[in-house]
Amino acid sequence: MDRSKTLEETKAFLENKKKILMDLGVFIMIVVAIFFICLDTKKKAFERDKQIILEKHLSEQDYLVYGANICAPPLRFLDEDGVYKGVVVDYISLLSLELGVEIKTEPYEWEEALWKLKEGETDFCDMFVNEERAKDYIFTDPIYNLRTVLAVKEESKFSFNDINEMKIATEKGDYANYYIEKNFPEADLIFVDNVGEGMDLLLLGQVDAVIGDEPIVSYYIGKKSAQIRMINTALYEEPVVLGMPRKNADLLPIVNHAIRELNKKGQLEKIQQKWFGISTPLKDANGAKKYIRLGIISGGALLILVGIIAASNRSLKKQVRIRTRELEASRNELQLIFDSIPEYILMVDQFGNIVNANKGILEYSGLDRGLCFGQCCDIILNKFAIGYVDIVPVEKDTQDEKMLVKTGKRIYEVKIYRLTEFERGTLITLRDITLDEVNKKQLLQSSKMLAVGQLAAGMAHQIRNPLSIIRMHTYMLRENQNMDETGKKSLRYIDENVQKAGCIIDNVMNFWRVSGNQIETINLSKNFGDIISLHENLLKKKEIEVEIDCDSELWFRCNEEALKHILVNLVSNAIDAMEHLDKLILLGEKVEDGVLIQCIDTGCGIAEENMENLFNPFFTTKELGKGTGLGLFVVYSEVEKLSGTIKVDSKIGEGTCFTIKLPLGEENSDV
Repeated sequence: MDRSKTLEETKAFLENKKKILMDLGVFIMIVVAIFFICLDTKKKAFERDKQIILEKHLSEQDYLVYGANICAPPLRFLDEDGVYKGVVVDYISLLSLELGVEIKTEPYEWEEALWKLKEGETDFCDMFVNEERAKDYIFTDPIYNLRTVLAVKEESKFSFNDINEMKIATEKGDYANYYIEKNFPEADLIFVDNVGEGMDLLLLGQVDAVIGDEPIVSYYIGKKSAQIRMINTALYEEPVVLGMPRKNADLLPIVNHAIRELNKKGQLEKIQQKWFGISTPLKDANGAKKYIRLGIISGGALLILVGIIAASNRSLKKQVRIRTRELEASRNELQLIFDSIPEYILMVDQFGNIVNANKGILEYSGLDRGLCFGQCCDIILNKFAIGYVDIVPVEKDTQDEKMLVKTGKRIYEVKIYRLTEFERGTLITLRDITLDEVNKKQLLQSSKMLAVGQLAAGMAHQIRNPLSIIRMHTYMLRENQNMDETGKKSLRYIDENVQKAGCIIDNVMNFWRVSGNQIETINLSKNFGDIISLHENLLKKKEIEVEIDCDSELWFRCNEEALKHILVNLVSNAIDAMEHLDKLILLGEKVEDGVLIQCIDTGCGIAEENMENLFNPFFTTKELGKGTGLGLFVVYSEVEKLSGTIKVDSKIGEGTCFTIKLPLGEENSDV
């Protein structure tokens, strides 16, 4: 009986224990379920609040801005390709992914970066904390620790205790300035733009030491000179935080949450492994915060849940990396296409600041891609003698427009496209149409000249017929033996003028003869005479004295048609510039390495302000309808085609001298 009773009691005890364990297991499952429900509810509430806050901050622009030091390698710096990179820049990229918001990185000088953050033009900047900065900024949780050190020359005897007696180079606006002034008030601070500039002063002996963050100092020691060493004792080691404008206080919890998530994932350590140039690893100031572990959790269910979440996170991260690489490749491909477009292209936002620009317009403007983005587009448009307000209308609903602008010797067609979607701004394209415009004018002028040439040819034929009849009858009259001396003198006078008329016709026909690009041996003096003959009536009408100073045996090889175009335009312009009884001089001489031609007039001269535009197409000071502005452009173009040079000397009221130098052309066969 006793054994049976004991067995029953044992059985009851085991069943009771089993029930207690089952109840405990159910209770734990309920607690775990409630915990995860609360956690999920809290997470959803946080995400909802996060979305509302981010939408408020992104209402004006769809991105946040991190602005920091332009030259603090390897933490953050602008490389030779104009790319802003470094340890902290990589960390900001991961923070952007964690927040789910684009964060643009902008490089500045350190003082400018602090000022822009204070004014709210940027949203983040990593820094040390002090009382002065706390007046202007709010701060996130620490993201890493940083030591600040002194660098001196290798042979110097300076130590940490000598700081008050040293002349120290330090970056403008740096936390170190505040620290030195507070703890070493007798030290002489020399302010520089960056640590690298301070190193240069140290090597030149202009300062005793350079103060800077240890990774930056170590980087420059390795890059600049082995003659510099760091003083072993660090000035201080402080946590680095992200400073934010005070108006962004509601954004602070969201950023802190993202920082904690990155710290838990050990992302900073991974970034450190990428940048081997850091001598002392950056430390996570807080470390990964440890959560209170639950006592006894239902092993199977919890492990499965954790496994599912981990697998989901790994898959999501993998997809994010793949998608990021795809987007980067797509962006690079689009930028390559954008840069290869021959037109100049500029994209600006609604405020006129540069969003993007292709390679052509950047090379024309002599600007660096990375430095001009975000600045006013006038730094580029002013190169074309126009401004943003000159070409873009204020009304946002204005249709796309087209206009022509002229700068120097070039003419550009400017097209303006309004990017109305999402208020993104304006696309501006500039196409060089100088040759198109010149060709239009020249085609019209050529058509007119061809018509005149055809008319001249017809008239020459009609005039030669009566001249032949006159010449034949004078010959017959001369055979008359009874003609007295007066009659014979009259016949000679008739013959001379018939011959002169024939020469004029030959000269006109020779001028209109098309010779293409053929190079031939020509006589310069004869060409001078032919050109003067063409303008004989106008020269006589104005009673202009003509002087030709050229050796009659000056021969050289040249394209005669091109030379005629040059001389006709120069002589025509000279006649237009002269009044009665003025003088025109055509001078030609062979010099050591070519032929020198001068067209000199005693006319009204050219104003100094017009000299730089003299050879521009369509530039003319003549009245409307009396000039196309192509004459001197044709002269300049033809001289260039002949591999020559041209220069102008002129004074108002005294006259003008065009000096042209052409090669002899003995070895040339074409232009």
